Amino acid sequence: MKTFFVFFLGIIYLLLANAVESILFNRLYFLIGIVLIIVGSIHYLKERNSYLKWLEDMREASERELLAIPHTQCILSENSLSALLLDEPTNTLYFASRENLEEELIKKVIHFDKIYEVAIVEDEIFIARTSNHLISGSLLEDEQDVEVEEIDEDDPAYNTVSQLALKIVADNLSDPILEYVFLDEEEPISREEDEYLESLELCEKWYQKISVIIKRYELERVPIRHWQ
Repeated sequence: MKTFFVFFLGIIYLLLANAVESILFNRLYFLIGIVLIIVGSIHYLKERNSYLKWLEDMREASERELLAIPHTQCILSENSLSALLLDEPTNTLYFASRENLEEELIKKVIHFDKIYEVAIVEDEIFIARTSNHLISGSLLEDEQDVEVEEIDEDDPAYNTVSQLALKIVADNLSDPILEYVFLDEEEPISREEDEYLESLELCEKWYQKISVIIKRYELERVPIRHWQ
């Protein structure tokens, strides 16, 4: 607020300098206006640098907290607000996230044998899916089996993507569908851009990891018999 006031005052003096006919007052007001604008600019740069330093410190603190979760493999979001972690010695998957850097970290713990399904989703379209075949149905769509859609490469919409995410179904009554977002853009980006290609590569790697976990525990589960 102080910075804005100094800027505003500087502009007023420049306007006064342009309005008065006296050369003396014209030069005086012009000089005062320039000085005030310079002072305001210096204050703005200091405040901005201070904010950027605080933001960087908060991101580093958030990253340290996420990496402190036991894991052998992990992926962190660029904004340091979320992470997906695997801990092989304890056969545990962790979803950790916070709304913003000042919020408390929320950690969801899922044991490998409680993971039932995983899918890659692009703009609400399922492009890959692995599930435990001993469990009928899917929770990823209401009362419908998820079908992996065939993408028409001739469709103009095929060439751009806004969101890319990994969805996981787990035996967790409070939150059975978990989602980790690899790409989330306000404006669609081209599939040829490096940002999309790198996000897709990471998403596919984690999809493969979760798929292996599902298949590893598939045979250990006993199918439920439905008696007539």
